Amino acid sequence: MDCKRLNKYRALRQLFSIVCIMAMMSCTWVKDERDDCPEGFWLKLNYTYNLLDIEAAQKYVTDASVYIFDADGKFAKSMYVNHTQLINNGYRIRVEDLPEGDYQFVVWSGIDDEFYRVTDEGNIIDNFRLSLIPTGLHNNFAGELPDLFHGYLAKIHYDNSYAVHQVNLTKDTNILSCLVVSVNNEAVMNSNDYSMVIQCDNATMDAYNNLVETVNVTYEPNQSGSVTFNDDNYGLVKGIQFRIPTLRLITDKDNRIALSKKADGVKLFDISLSEYIGTMGTLYTINNTYSVQEYLDRQDFFTVVFYLSDDLERLIDLKVDTWRMRTNNHLNI
Repeated sequence: MDCKRLNKYRALRQLFSIVCIMAMMSCTWVKDERDDCPEGFWLKLNYTYNLLDIEAAQKYVTDASVYIFDADGKFAKSMYVNHTQLINNGYRIRVEDLPEGDYQFVVWSGIDDEFYRVTDEGNIIDNFRLSLIPTGLHNNFAGELPDLFHGYLAKIHYDNSYAVHQVNLTKDTNILSCLVVSVNNEAVMNSNDYSMVIQCDNATMDAYNNLVETVNVTYEPNQSGSVTFNDDNYGLVKGIQFRIPTLRLITDKDNRIALSKKADGVKLFDISLSEYIGTMGTLYTINNTYSVQEYLDRQDFFTVVFYLSDDLERLIDLKVDTWRMRTNNHLNI
């Protein structure tokens, strides 16, 4: 055998060896515990719909309830994934055992039987309802709401091939930290003498996270007490504070916050949350890039200061963070 033929033979043998090794390492040849080839149909939870635009699902999302409907909206199956399973799978949820086809995926996180009721009349997606369970008479709620998130994917094709579909979540729970102070730092206020409530028609949501009109819920404080701080305009101010949870705030709903005296029931103010707090909140964003609704959805904690007159009979100022609004110019009490 001459040198040229020998070199050609060696080159072909080396090439054949490389091809064999690559084939044996491929996903179709070897499947064992060390195989890192991706497979399965996955839903990846993503929560960046916040004021910081950062991924925060791993910090706030503790579980997932998945409701799956076919392309026509008929119920197919449901799944529950706990916190440990989410962590182990990188906040991905594997969906299995479905016939090939197009499906709709409704994802909720934070559904606790103690707080929410799920109904699905006729097993149809358009009849899906998630409702808050009141804690008292007359649709009052005075508990601590766990974080609630919603996500939806429309008509995604499911088969045996590997796929990861991102589910963008919206947070549906909010907390309002409300400080009520007098511009007269000699005035004495006691939280037991006042009643502050939030009234909203936001207790029932459908599969698409839209509010379904039902009845107003009265959200009551789950914490209250006294407060003292230095104010830029009024110096040292004293007063009371209330911490009130609520579900999603919608701009076209009449969400209202009111303060009354317990002794005689007289209201000191009753104002729209969406109109004033939402509008003022958009001033925080760069070049007003958020609509009022987007701000309300991205923000989940609101600190609001209500300033009463010297005689504690009138609301004269309202402040959200550093933005102040005077009643004689803007507020319609």
